Amino acid sequence: MIQFHVALGFFMNMTPTIAIHMSAAITALAIGPVALWARKGRTQRPKLHRAFGYAWVTLMIVTAISAMFIRDYQLPNIAGYSPIHLFVPYVIYNLTRAFYHLNQGNLAAHSKAMSGTYWGACVAAGVFTLLPGRYLGDLLWGAPSNAAKPLRPLIEVVSPIFSRTPMWVWGLLAVLVILGLMLARTRVLSLQRLVIVPIVMMVLSFLGTISAAGLSITTVAIWLLAYAAMGYTLSRTAAAGESYDAATKRFRVKGSYVPLAVMMATFLTKYVVGAMTGMNSPLVHTHVFAVVIAALYGGFSGIFAGRALRVMKLKHN
Repeated sequence: MIQFHVALGFFMNMTPTIAIHMSAAITALAIGPVALWARKGRTQRPKLHRAFGYAWVTLMIVTAISAMFIRDYQLPNIAGYSPIHLFVPYVIYNLTRAFYHLNQGNLAAHSKAMSGTYWGACVAAGVFTLLPGRYLGDLLWGAPSNAAKPLRPLIEVVSPIFSRTPMWVWGLLAVLVILGLMLARTRVLSLQRLVIVPIVMMVLSFLGTISAAGLSITTVAIWLLAYAAMGYTLSRTAAAGESYDAATKRFRVKGSYVPLAVMMATFLTKYVVGAMTGMNSPLVHTHVFAVVIAALYGGFSGIFAGRALRVMKLKHN
């Protein structure tokens, strides 16, 4: 019980920005190799590459933006911005360059830019953060900062959360996995069936935003902005392998693992928010938390909307 309170106190004492930054960075570090591996070797896995690639890019953007609000006055700095903050423009520049090359059809340059971003901004920056005196470094090396060794206290925190999770939550997860796998198969759909999933995800994500961050002008505006930005971006991509049959008024939609990845990300976000609320974490009452949750939910649902709009445009081509 003591270890539970030690770990809980440690994680709850994080500032909201550090918690968001660290969570996004660690997740990006973990899933990056999957996106890169899916395009390596003789066997190509484009669906898996796109699914994990979109997720990785989103996490890297969150990591870079949140880093701009974290200052470090211990290292040589200018107004709190230390040399590690140089990774912020590096990430933004490389991601912009990568998508420019992708839009131009230069896949080799796109791959090179993405690989460079992962090894430079994830691996190299990650090693830097593990140095003694840094936040994670103190955890790893047991520096005298009252930071407990992470493994056992973390288990003490996670175990009660999982044990108290209602069974229907895992049932919902199973349904989402099955639905995501179904969407990974090529399908022939009417217009009504095409828009069902985007509409459902839009409603659920908006309700999730209100539930987690409250109903305010700021949260609604952030949700709408993220929804529109992601929807517009994906609606402008090429609809490769997709078509519209005017005779039957049916759309041929190419299967993809992107919906599955987005559903899992949405579920994970909802689960983490629920766990933090259940632990009465002070993070859930901050403006930064509200903005990030609204942006995530809006962006997730915008992906479904953008993919549907991309296919619907084929009707007028």
